Amino acid sequence: MVRYPFTPISRLFFDKLPIEESFSSPEVLRQSENRLLGAIKRQRYEKHLSELIEFSSFFVAALIASQDQFLGQKFAETESLTAKELFAEERLQDKLAILKECFEIRLSRSELPPYVCNIPVVDYLRATTKFELKSQAWKLVNRPLAEGLVYFTENDVNDFFGSLSEKMIYSGVKNLRKVAFPKQLVGIRERIVPYLPPQKVRSNRGYVYIEELLNHPVSDGRHRLTWLVLAPYLVNVKKMEESEAVERIRGFVAAKGETSSMKRFIEYNVKRAKRNGLMPPTLVKLRTEHPDIYALLPKEIVQRYRQGPEAKS
Repeated sequence: MVRYPFTPISRLFFDKLPIEESFSSPEVLRQSENRLLGAIKRQRYEKHLSELIEFSSFFVAALIASQDQFLGQKFAETESLTAKELFAEERLQDKLAILKECFEIRLSRSELPPYVCNIPVVDYLRATTKFELKSQAWKLVNRPLAEGLVYFTENDVNDFFGSLSEKMIYSGVKNLRKVAFPKQLVGIRERIVPYLPPQKVRSNRGYVYIEELLNHPVSDGRHRLTWLVLAPYLVNVKKMEESEAVERIRGFVAAKGETSSMKRFIEYNVKRAKRNGLMPPTLVKLRTEHPDIYALLPKEIVQRYRQGPEAKS
C-alpha cells in the first residue's frame, strides 16, 4: 500500500485511519507539503522513514492538490513516475497481480518473444477507454497485434502501468474537489500557491453557438452533441449544478423525443464532464475535428457564425 497508495485497497485502509490525526500530525503535514513541492520541482522529495507517515501524506497531499488543476496534474505525474519505478523492480508474475488488483486488467503470460504478456483486443480497448489513454502509444493501430491479442514487452508493461497510474491518481484528485477543504490544510495551500502559474481565464466567445443550439433542438446526433458539446458547456463553462445541467439537456433532447436510456446517458455524461473538466469544442474546432457532428448543426447557426467572430475563435 505504501508503494501504490492509489489502489482501492489502500484507499479503504486510509479511510479507516483517524482522519483528524492525519490533519493534525505535524509530520504528516510537513511531508505532504514536501511531496507537493517536489511535484512542482521546488525541492527534492525525500521519503519519510515512517511508512505510515509516508502513506498518509499521499492522501493529504492529494486533497491539497485537488484545489488547483496544474498542481493536481503535476502531483499525478510525479506520483505515477515514482510508482512506475517501483513497479519496474517487481517480478513479472507480481506485475500481473498488481495490474489486476489496481486496475482490474488481466494480462496473460506470452510465449512469443520478445513479448512477455498479451491481452484480448476487446479487453484492451475496454481498459484504454475506461482510463481514457489517449496518447499515440496506446492507440490500437500502434500496438503489436496478432490473432485477436495485443502483445506487450516488459517495458510496455511498465509504461502501461505508469500511464494507468497517472490517470487513476488524477481522477482521484479531481474527485476530491467535491470534499469540503479542511481548515488545517489552508496554510500549506497558501504557501504553495505562490509557486503555481496563474490560472488562465477562459474566453467564452467561441461557445456562443452552443447557447443558440440549445434553443434549436435537433433530431439526429443528440447523443454525440450531449457528450461532446452540451454537457461540457453547461457544467464547465456555464458552471451549472449537475442536476440543472441534466434538466437543461433533457429539455433539449425531449423536444424530439426522450427515452429512459437517454436520461441515464445524459446523467452519466454530465458527471463525466464535471469529473474530467472537459471543455466543449469551439465552432472552428467542431468543424475541423468533428465534421460529422458539425454537419448536424441547424443551418441558421452555421450561416450566422460562418463569417462571424465565433468562427475565428
